[in-house]
Amino acid sequence: MPTSSAVSQVFPYGITGKTPPSLTKVNFKGQKPYHKHRINLRLFQGCPQVEVSDGGRLWATWFGSNIQAERAPFHQDQFSVISTSADGGKTWKEVFIFDPSDLLGGGASDPLLWKDAKGNVRFVALRNIDFKGKDDFATSAWEFTMLDPEEEHTAWSEPRLLGNKNMSVMKPLIFPDGTIMRSMDDFKLVGKPDQVRIRFLKEDADGEPMFVSQLPVDNDAGFAEQMPIIRKDGSLFTFYRAKNGQKFAESFDGGRTWKLGGYYPMQFSVNTKCILKTLPSGRVLLVANDVQLRHDGGKRVYLYTDENGRERELKTNRTVRTRMTAYLSDDDGKTFPHKLLLCDDGQISYPSATLGNDDAIYIVYDQGRGVIGQHTIFLSKVTEKDILNGKLISGESFLNNVVSRPSDDGGGRREGDKI
Repeated sequence: MPTSSAVSQVFPYGITGKTPPSLTKVNFKGQKPYHKHRINLRLFQGCPQVEVSDGGRLWATWFGSNIQAERAPFHQDQFSVISTSADGGKTWKEVFIFDPSDLLGGGASDPLLWKDAKGNVRFVALRNIDFKGKDDFATSAWEFTMLDPEEEHTAWSEPRLLGNKNMSVMKPLIFPDGTIMRSMDDFKLVGKPDQVRIRFLKEDADGEPMFVSQLPVDNDAGFAEQMPIIRKDGSLFTFYRAKNGQKFAESFDGGRTWKLGGYYPMQFSVNTKCILKTLPSGRVLLVANDVQLRHDGGKRVYLYTDENGRERELKTNRTVRTRMTAYLSDDDGKTFPHKLLLCDDGQISYPSATLGNDDAIYIVYDQGRGVIGQHTIFLSKVTEKDILNGKLISGESFLNNVVSRPSDDGGGRREGDKI
């Protein structure tokens, strides 16, 4: 926690970027029915994350708004939702809201759920406040820890200030000794050439910083959204988001220094988020958009590879953000020969995944964030065997259960809404 002296009494507003935030409990017995965060007012939402407690309770988070689509850099009128399921993802209940609007009209963006080596489920909230350039913590990341993740209205720890970088898009990498590596990115420097902005923070098991490292400058990088894995030889490997697909980087000293590798030979997730995760079997899971992009005489041609290895052109949903796919690698991420299509119903993006105790892989992603009838958060549950076979063969597996769709509850964007 920041010391009391960190909350300035001389700053013009009496509030700084280090003023601690809070969470709001919703949908509890006795709550007034017309609270401002109810789902039937929501017309935009996306960028979900998923986590599961050791006892099997699922948790999801995403950001949304009753007023507008996402508007960087301060994301006013935007809040984050925390929802939970006690029945394996069949039904969901929104139970907490992170809404910093009471502090100078602050806005939320890119929330995160992750589980540490001890099984603690943590929520990272990203807060943005327009301090007119007078505060280095206009964007600040704060971490809350669930005190009882088996309860739908769990109590929480006090929020911990992580830093003033975007540290909430990708789950931290957990090392065998319990230390972690957080991915960071200076989003405000995106598009500014020759600026170092893609970084990592290594923390010990108690949260004390060990070192900060960085990738060399790469002007192709977009919102980097890097998510490293540990390879069998102990080296680190990560993709990062770039203009024409995913580039990769490697570290051979535990993440202290990084070497750029250029564009990965297989094109996927063109300038959009993908995730990497090492499974207990040793295989590497990749969840990404299986769309390739080619420019033909100034025309953008969207392609994919079918189950027979043939290249085909997308005739509908012509976008790089569709065909959300789970891949598996047998060789530490050198190749990804196995894949299972999860969803190609419209614009699909921003996956997050976690592992259950029953060999389950839970994956969430969003659909049409501000599209009428969509703005959906989907959950799929698959296993390694499903991905290896390219189809669902496990009895408990499913694709595209609805976690949240405001239009199902009388909300959502309507004809004529300008957002």
